[in-house]
Amino acid sequence: MPRRVFYRISDRPDGLFDAITTIEPDTVIRRDGFGSLAEAEEWVEGLRVLMAALGAPVAQADTAGSPDVEMAPEDAARPGTLRTAR
Repeated sequence: MPRRVFYRISDRPDGLFDAITTIEPDTVIRRDGFGSLAEAEEWVEGLRVLMAALGAPVAQADTAGSPDVEMAPEDAARPGTLRTAR
């Protein structure tokens, strides 16, 4: 059965953007440090293409119901990384 995939893009105080992706039921992946919102949205489009090939639809998450994802201090200093969120 295909899993549903949700994403949200958040802006940071330093002016960068992060994409947080949740693959149901419990996998959360975070891509940190996009330089612009357009760059983050382009990454999401690539995610849509990849997930479509796997039969998993991608939808924007409801930001009101999305839990905050913690970022480890060692990861905060490395923008542009893809990692499993904690």
